[in-house]
Amino acid sequence: MNFIVIGAGVSGVTAAHLLTNTGHQVEIVDCRGHIGGNCYDEKQGQVTVHKYGPHLFHTNDKSVWNFLSRFTDWIPYSHKVVADTARGRISIPYSLLTEEQIGARLSDAEIRELIFVQYSEKQWGVSWEQLPDAIRNRIPARRDNSDDRYFTDHFQGQPKDGYTALFQRMLEGIPVRLGVPRNEWRKLACDYDHVIYTGKIDEYFDCVYGKLPYRSLRFEHEKSCQRLPHAVINQCNDLPFTRIYDHAYFLGEEPDETVITREFPQAHDDSNEPFYPMPFGAGMELYQKYKELARQEKNTLFLGRLATYSYLDMWMAVAQAMVKLKQQKWIS
Repeated sequence: MNFIVIGAGVSGVTAAHLLTNTGHQVEIVDCRGHIGGNCYDEKQGQVTVHKYGPHLFHTNDKSVWNFLSRFTDWIPYSHKVVADTARGRISIPYSLLTEEQIGARLSDAEIRELIFVQYSEKQWGVSWEQLPDAIRNRIPARRDNSDDRYFTDHFQGQPKDGYTALFQRMLEGIPVRLGVPRNEWRKLACDYDHVIYTGKIDEYFDCVYGKLPYRSLRFEHEKSCQRLPHAVINQCNDLPFTRIYDHAYFLGEEPDETVITREFPQAHDDSNEPFYPMPFGAGMELYQKYKELARQEKNTLFLGRLATYSYLDMWMAVAQAMVKLKQQKWIS
């Protein structure tokens, strides 16, 4: 069989490689001028810059780790985050180390107010009460130890040569067409047996029920001869940006001049990129209508954050592609 894959991010690249490796004919297209989706990184001077925000790989899924390890060596990297709060700069998630920094033991309600409420409301553009538990509880409120790692997964690291190089290796021998105008893929799809679609699900159906809500991000990058004292500093306060970060930390680079980025959440519209689905409230209700339409599509498989309207980490996107392609019996 032959397939056209729409979108060259994590989900699309994974699907394209798996299908090709099984003997199918595959072409992958993307409206952007580069592969990698929001994981795209590029060298700027002596620094590898994550153009669309930090991507830190972590998983407990050995099969996903082993699969990606075929295309990259890993630099050990345990992500650590500090936050500027009403009680000063502290380590998060909240742990015994945080208590030492604060000099007090906070209640769960106090932790929530100090670390999560303002940050989350900035990030999502809605009140804390409107957010589902899946988002409010994504990071543990409290750890009863001094572990200051942001993630505790068994497998953690960064691709030695960056994410773009990783995806390039996965796509070796696969035709890639970049800069394809949005929806132009529909003309190309006529020549293929199946479509793997990783774009916005509402856009696939021409927004027949209306547009789904997504959150976007705006980035302010600046070159600096002075390093930040930490890789990422969250802003749990009323400043308009949610975090500031120093890209040189992610691959352990020691440049003469680094790149520092401030990240500003914003609503998604036609002028910016969708980063986060909002699968709760009215967003989830509307998605259910599109999900039913998707079930009726015989020759299209929907993969990834935007097409399944779900908050997927990188490893989840890889695992989802593996599982769904096997369910279709397109790979073994």
